Amino acid sequence: QEALSMNGSLLLLAVLALIIPAAASHTGADSNILNLSRYASLVLLLMYGLSLFFQFKTHSHLFDVTSEAEEKEDPKMTTKDAWILLILATVLVGWMAEVLVHSVDAAAEGWGLPTLFIGVILLPFFGNAAEHFTAVLVAGKDKMDLSLAIAIGSSVQIAVFVAPLMVLFAWALGVNLSLEFGILETAATFMSVLVANFILNDGKTNWLEGVMLLACYTILALSFFEV
Repeated sequence: QEALSMNGSLLLLAVLALIIPAAASHTGADSNILNLSRYASLVLLLMYGLSLFFQFKTHSHLFDVTSEAEEKEDPKMTTKDAWILLILATVLVGWMAEVLVHSVDAAAEGWGLPTLFIGVILLPFFGNAAEHFTAVLVAGKDKMDLSLAIAIGSSVQIAVFVAPLMVLFAWALGVNLSLEFGILETAATFMSVLVANFILNDGKTNWLEGVMLLACYTILALSFFEV
Protein backbone atom coordinates (compact mmCIF):
# COMPACT_ATOMS: atom_id res chain seq x y z
CA GLN A 1 0.00 0.00 0.00
CA GLU A 2 2.85 2.38 0.81
CA ALA A 3 4.55 1.69 -2.53
CA LEU A 4 1.29 2.13 -4.40
CA SER A 5 0.59 5.45 -2.68
CA MET A 6 4.10 6.75 -3.38
CA ASN A 7 4.04 5.75 -7.04
CA GLY A 8 0.60 7.28 -7.48
CA SER A 9 1.81 10.56 -5.98
CA LEU A 10 4.88 10.58 -8.23
CA LEU A 11 2.69 10.05 -11.29
CA LEU A 12 0.48 12.97 -10.25
CA LEU A 13 3.60 15.10 -9.86
CA ALA A 14 4.71 14.11 -13.36
CA VAL A 15 1.28 14.98 -14.74
CA LEU A 16 1.58 18.42 -13.12
CA ALA A 17 4.88 18.93 -14.95
CA LEU A 18 3.11 18.05 -18.22
CA ILE A 19 -0.06 20.09 -17.68
CA ILE A 20 1.64 23.39 -16.81
CA PRO A 21 3.70 23.70 -20.05
CA ALA A 22 0.70 22.63 -22.15
CA ALA A 23 -1.57 25.14 -20.42
CA ALA A 24 1.01 27.94 -20.60
CA SER A 25 1.44 27.48 -24.35
CA HIS A 26 -2.30 28.02 -24.91
CA THR A 27 -2.71 31.12 -22.74
CA GLY A 28 -1.34 33.43 -25.41
CA ALA A 29 1.15 34.86 -22.93
CA ASP A 30 4.83 35.21 -23.75
CA SER A 31 6.03 32.22 -21.73
CA ASN A 32 9.30 30.35 -22.04
CA ILE A 33 8.10 26.76 -22.24
CA LEU A 34 11.58 25.41 -22.88
CA ASN A 35 13.12 26.80 -19.69
CA LEU A 36 10.04 25.82 -17.70
CA SER A 37 10.37 22.24 -18.95
CA ARG A 38 14.07 22.11 -18.11
CA TYR A 39 13.58 23.37 -14.57
CA ALA A 40 10.62 21.05 -14.06
CA SER A 41 12.76 18.15 -15.31
CA LEU A 42 15.37 18.95 -12.67
CA VAL A 43 12.68 18.87 -9.99
CA LEU A 44 11.30 15.55 -11.27
CA LEU A 45 14.74 13.94 -11.32
CA LEU A 46 15.39 15.18 -7.79
CA MET A 47 12.08 13.70 -6.64
CA TYR A 48 12.88 10.41 -8.36
CA GLY A 49 16.22 10.23 -6.57
CA LEU A 50 14.60 11.02 -3.23
CA SER A 51 11.93 8.37 -3.84
CA LEU A 52 14.65 5.76 -4.44
CA PHE A 53 16.40 6.85 -1.24
CA PHE A 54 13.08 6.58 0.61
CA GLN A 55 12.31 3.18 -0.91
CA PHE A 56 15.68 1.49 -0.55
CA LYS A 57 17.24 3.26 2.44
CA THR A 58 15.08 5.01 5.01
CA HIS A 59 11.83 3.02 4.61
CA SER A 60 12.91 -0.14 2.82
CA HIS A 61 10.84 -2.32 5.16
CA LEU A 62 7.65 -0.86 3.68
CA PHE A 63 8.52 -2.01 0.17
CA ASP A 64 9.59 -5.60 0.79
CA VAL A 65 7.32 -7.73 -1.40
CA THR A 66 9.42 -10.91 -1.48
CA SER A 67 8.58 -13.95 0.60
CA GLU A 68 11.04 -15.83 2.77
CA ALA A 69 11.18 -18.70 0.26
CA GLU A 70 12.18 -16.29 -2.49
CA GLU A 71 14.84 -14.70 -0.32
CA LYS A 72 16.58 -18.05 0.15
CA GLU A 73 16.99 -18.64 -3.58
CA ASP A 74 20.57 -18.54 -4.83
CA PRO A 75 21.39 -16.08 -7.62
CA LYS A 76 21.36 -17.72 -11.03
CA MET A 77 23.75 -15.21 -12.58
CA THR A 78 26.96 -13.57 -11.40
CA THR A 79 27.30 -9.80 -11.19
CA LYS A 80 29.80 -9.77 -14.06
CA ASP A 81 27.50 -11.78 -16.31
CA ALA A 82 24.59 -9.52 -15.41
CA TRP A 83 26.57 -6.39 -16.40
CA ILE A 84 27.65 -7.96 -19.69
CA LEU A 85 24.08 -8.95 -20.48
CA LEU A 86 22.82 -5.48 -19.53
CA ILE A 87 25.33 -3.71 -21.79
CA LEU A 88 24.61 -6.07 -24.67
CA ALA A 89 20.86 -5.62 -24.26
CA THR A 90 21.24 -1.83 -24.10
CA VAL A 91 23.20 -1.74 -27.36
CA LEU A 92 20.70 -3.99 -29.13
CA VAL A 93 17.70 -2.04 -27.82
CA GLY A 94 19.31 1.23 -28.95
CA TRP A 95 19.87 -0.15 -32.44
CA MET A 96 16.32 -1.53 -32.64
CA ALA A 97 14.89 1.79 -31.43
CA GLU A 98 16.79 3.62 -34.17
CA VAL A 99 15.36 1.28 -36.81
CA LEU A 100 11.90 1.56 -35.29
CA VAL A 101 11.83 5.36 -35.30
CA HIS A 102 12.67 5.46 -38.99
CA SER A 103 10.01 2.85 -39.78
CA VAL A 104 6.99 4.34 -38.01
CA ASP A 105 5.89 6.66 -40.83
CA ALA A 106 6.19 3.95 -43.46
CA ALA A 107 4.30 1.49 -41.25
CA ALA A 108 1.54 4.02 -40.57
CA GLU A 109 1.10 4.65 -44.27
CA GLY A 110 1.22 0.96 -45.17
CA TRP A 111 -1.21 -0.14 -42.45
CA GLY A 112 -3.49 2.87 -42.77
CA LEU A 113 -3.15 3.69 -39.07
CA PRO A 114 -2.60 7.12 -37.48
CA THR A 115 1.00 7.73 -36.46
CA LEU A 116 -0.16 8.93 -33.04
CA PHE A 117 -2.07 5.67 -32.48
CA ILE A 118 1.00 3.61 -33.34
CA GLY A 119 3.29 5.68 -31.12
CA VAL A 120 1.00 5.98 -28.10
CA ILE A 121 -0.90 2.67 -28.13
CA LEU A 122 0.71 -0.06 -30.25
CA LEU A 123 4.41 0.52 -29.53
CA PRO A 124 4.06 0.75 -25.73
CA PHE A 125 1.69 -2.23 -25.67
CA PHE A 126 3.88 -4.62 -27.64
CA GLY A 127 7.13 -3.13 -26.35
CA ASN A 128 6.11 -3.93 -22.77
CA ALA A 129 4.48 -7.28 -23.56
CA ALA A 130 6.96 -9.22 -21.42
CA GLU A 131 6.39 -6.87 -18.49
CA HIS A 132 2.61 -7.13 -18.86
CA PHE A 133 2.84 -10.92 -18.92
CA THR A 134 4.97 -10.95 -15.77
CA ALA A 135 2.54 -8.65 -13.94
CA VAL A 136 -0.42 -10.86 -14.87
CA LEU A 137 1.51 -14.00 -13.94
CA VAL A 138 2.41 -12.84 -10.43
CA ALA A 139 -1.10 -11.46 -9.93
CA GLY A 140 -2.42 -14.94 -10.70
CA LYS A 141 -0.24 -16.19 -7.84
CA ASP A 142 -1.95 -13.71 -5.49
CA LYS A 143 1.10 -11.43 -5.31
CA MET A 144 -0.74 -8.20 -6.02
CA ASP A 145 1.89 -5.98 -4.39
CA LEU A 146 4.54 -7.25 -6.77
CA SER A 147 2.17 -7.10 -9.74
CA LEU A 148 1.27 -3.46 -9.07
CA ALA A 149 4.91 -2.60 -8.44
CA ILE A 150 5.77 -3.96 -11.89
CA ALA A 151 2.85 -2.28 -13.65
CA ILE A 152 3.01 1.15 -12.04
CA GLY A 153 6.75 1.23 -11.35
CA SER A 154 7.57 1.28 -15.07
CA SER A 155 5.18 4.20 -15.60
CA VAL A 156 6.91 6.10 -12.81
CA GLN A 157 10.32 5.45 -14.38
CA ILE A 158 9.20 6.80 -17.75
CA ALA A 159 7.33 9.82 -16.40
CA VAL A 160 9.63 10.91 -13.56
CA PHE A 161 13.03 9.69 -14.77
CA VAL A 162 13.32 8.94 -18.50
CA ALA A 163 11.30 11.87 -19.88
CA PRO A 164 13.00 14.54 -17.70
CA LEU A 165 16.40 12.96 -18.38
CA MET A 166 15.81 13.21 -22.14
CA VAL A 167 14.91 16.90 -21.77
CA LEU A 168 18.15 17.61 -19.89
CA PHE A 169 20.20 15.42 -22.23
CA ALA A 170 18.82 17.33 -25.22
CA TRP A 171 19.65 20.59 -23.42
CA ALA A 172 23.26 19.46 -23.05
CA LEU A 173 23.38 18.67 -26.78
CA GLY A 174 21.88 22.02 -27.74
CA VAL A 175 18.60 20.47 -28.90
CA ASN A 176 15.29 22.06 -27.97
CA LEU A 177 13.13 19.43 -26.27
CA SER A 178 10.37 20.31 -23.81
CA LEU A 179 7.68 18.62 -21.75
CA GLU A 180 4.97 20.28 -23.83
CA PHE A 181 2.61 17.75 -25.38
CA GLY A 182 -0.65 18.16 -27.24
CA ILE A 183 -3.93 18.69 -25.43
CA LEU A 184 -5.12 15.15 -26.20
CA GLU A 185 -1.93 13.48 -24.95
CA THR A 186 -1.86 15.60 -21.80
CA ALA A 187 -5.55 15.04 -21.04
CA ALA A 188 -5.20 11.29 -21.65
CA THR A 189 -2.23 11.08 -19.30
CA PHE A 190 -3.99 13.09 -16.60
CA MET A 191 -7.20 11.05 -16.76
CA SER A 192 -5.29 7.75 -16.80
CA VAL A 193 -3.36 8.64 -13.66
CA LEU A 194 -6.48 10.01 -11.98
CA VAL A 195 -8.58 6.91 -12.67
CA ALA A 196 -5.77 4.54 -11.63
CA ASN A 197 -5.25 6.44 -8.36
CA PHE A 198 -8.95 6.44 -7.51
CA ILE A 199 -9.34 2.72 -8.17
CA LEU A 200 -6.12 1.47 -6.58
CA ASN A 201 -5.66 3.93 -3.71
CA ASP A 202 -7.60 1.82 -1.19
CA GLY A 203 -5.22 -1.10 -1.62
CA LYS A 204 -8.06 -3.42 -2.66
CA THR A 205 -9.35 -4.46 -6.04
CA ASN A 206 -11.86 -6.74 -7.75
CA TRP A 207 -12.76 -7.88 -11.24
CA LEU A 208 -15.13 -4.95 -11.86
CA GLU A 209 -12.40 -2.40 -11.15
CA GLY A 210 -10.15 -4.30 -13.54
CA VAL A 211 -12.81 -4.06 -16.24
CA MET A 212 -13.11 -0.32 -15.53
CA LEU A 213 -9.38 0.12 -16.14
CA LEU A 214 -9.65 -1.85 -19.39
CA ALA A 215 -12.60 0.31 -20.44
CA CYS A 216 -10.56 3.44 -19.75
CA TYR A 217 -7.70 2.08 -21.84
CA THR A 218 -10.08 1.19 -24.69
CA ILE A 219 -11.62 4.67 -24.74
CA LEU A 220 -8.17 6.27 -24.86
CA ALA A 221 -7.08 3.91 -27.65
CA LEU A 222 -10.18 4.81 -29.67
CA SER A 223 -9.55 8.52 -29.15
CA PHE A 224 -6.00 8.26 -30.52
CA PHE A 225 -7.23 6.12 -33.42
CA GLU A 226 -10.00 8.48 -34.48
CA VAL A 227 -8.14 11.78 -34.07
